[in-house]
Amino acid sequence: MEMERSDAIIKFVAVLVFVAVMAYLGVSFVASYRNPLRTVNASGMELLDGLETSGYIVRDEQPLTASGSNLAVTVTEGAKLASGETVAVRYSGAEAMERAQQISQIQLKIRQLTAIKNGKSEDQLSKETIIALSKAVSGGNLSQLYEIEQDVDAYILSGTALATGSEAEEIAALETQLRALAQSASSDTGRVTAPFSGTFSFSVDGFESVTPSDLESLSVAQYKNLFSAPKPVGANVVGKLVRGIRWYYVTEVDEASAGKLTPGKNVKLVFSRTYSAELTMRVESVSFPDNGKCAAVFSTDKYMQDIAAVREATAEIVFDTLTGVGVPREAVHLDEEGGTVCYILQGITAHETPVNIIAESGDYYMVESEHDGLREGDIIIVRAANLYDNAVVEE
Repeated sequence: MEMERSDAIIKFVAVLVFVAVMAYLGVSFVASYRNPLRTVNASGMELLDGLETSGYIVRDEQPLTASGSNLAVTVTEGAKLASGETVAVRYSGAEAMERAQQISQIQLKIRQLTAIKNGKSEDQLSKETIIALSKAVSGGNLSQLYEIEQDVDAYILSGTALATGSEAEEIAALETQLRALAQSASSDTGRVTAPFSGTFSFSVDGFESVTPSDLESLSVAQYKNLFSAPKPVGANVVGKLVRGIRWYYVTEVDEASAGKLTPGKNVKLVFSRTYSAELTMRVESVSFPDNGKCAAVFSTDKYMQDIAAVREATAEIVFDTLTGVGVPREAVHLDEEGGTVCYILQGITAHETPVNIIAESGDYYMVESEHDGLREGDIIIVRAANLYDNAVVEE
């Protein structure tokens, strides 16, 4: 009997909820029918007039080779090296390799303990590591990834507390141990050094033989030939060294787009996918048309450390940036003469305002922002009953 009463109560409550929801929907529908007024605030809009291309990055670079089985590269991706600086260490045997690993681990421990000694909590260091990792990945910055990876392991994955309250003593003891290991290591190791100053990268793909000099007076046929196939990469290659800070982006564009590019002038390129950045680059050259296509070469001296490992890249060449006011498509109407207008709300009255559509994107038109026309901040009427100039549309 008790069970039947409970079921009856549940059913009764369910019916009440259903009735309440239907009543609410009915009231909303009636209110919407009686007062269909809907507005949005006019806001600025920006669209890029550009061309998306795929191309290749060219640098003055040289593969680095080193023979030997017990070899360890001692520099990180994107590191700037001086001529003669150590790139890799060659060890005489397994014992020397093990000693090198101990040195690396002690150096990491000293760096982490120093951060804690200087007042940073482990929780703060964990958050900073996550932020650093996010910035490095999203920005395509590879130069700090090795250290960040070590910090992720120490602060987040290991679960081992680093703070002990005696960081100064621990650091001193580790530094003593480090000096002893370094002294022992000097007798059983050899060095591989940088032949010239430059930026180091582990990435070697066989296109290192393509140099900036190959891009002079580049034709479409030459462009295709240069990147038709990579050369074999040797077994003893440990990385590459990039000379200088200027790098080049070479791509193929259609003849109409090529006409918008002037050698010697700057243009904005928005890189995406493999490398994420917006750069101002100089137009180095634009070839004569070949079957409606032209080879275009751009250059810059920015961000070599971040770009050293990238070869193929997608970029949007920005010819112009359009700015105006965004208006919902639904809010644009034709007047009696066939011109485009929208209505802005002033008080309780709709005022017809001519608009000149200059672009469109999705559900919006971009219109010119004129002194006597539509401006940012105006209240645009998207929908209203009996909409016309000077109509009263109060809620």
